Amino acid sequence: MKKLLAGLASLVGVAACGQDAPYGHVEMFSARESTQSYFFSATSRGPLLVDVRGSYPGFEADAVSGVITAGMERGMQSRPFKTTMDISEAESPSYRVFWLIAPPKNFNTNRLCKGEIPESVPSEKPTFSAVFCVGDDVYRDISGWVHKDVTADSEAFTKFVGVVTRALFK
Repeated sequence: MKKLLAGLASLVGVAACGQDAPYGHVEMFSARESTQSYFFSATSRGPLLVDVRGSYPGFEADAVSGVITAGMERGMQSRPFKTTMDISEAESPSYRVFWLIAPPKNFNTNRLCKGEIPESVPSEKPTFSAVFCVGDDVYRDISGWVHKDVTADSEAFTKFVGVVTRALFK
């Protein structure tokens, strides 16, 4: 019954808005039932390792890494945590999140957790994939895109990062 009501509520929201969220769209492709306990383990004693890779015009990894990590920290208001891009600062480096900018559409995220980083394949809009890895295993894989008018330093992009982060660790 709860699922039915939740589904109806989302349909009402879509009918009322008639468009995507103001920033873009997020999809969950694969997931374990819940990653919350792994998230707590990963962040309870120190920062979570985040690795940002790839490029899309206006969203180059080096330039947006700080925005993404700050957006992730801000996105989890119910459970504050810190992130790091330095493996030596991560308390548990086997827990890590990869953010891929403009990932190839057919890339297998299992290969990502094993260390194979794909080349970016820009499409008509900025696309992203966030993958939560524990060791060599994918625990959750979220993909999405932002509207072309969203910039890396905008509040809309920060909100997008927060939405992805909450979906990644629910």
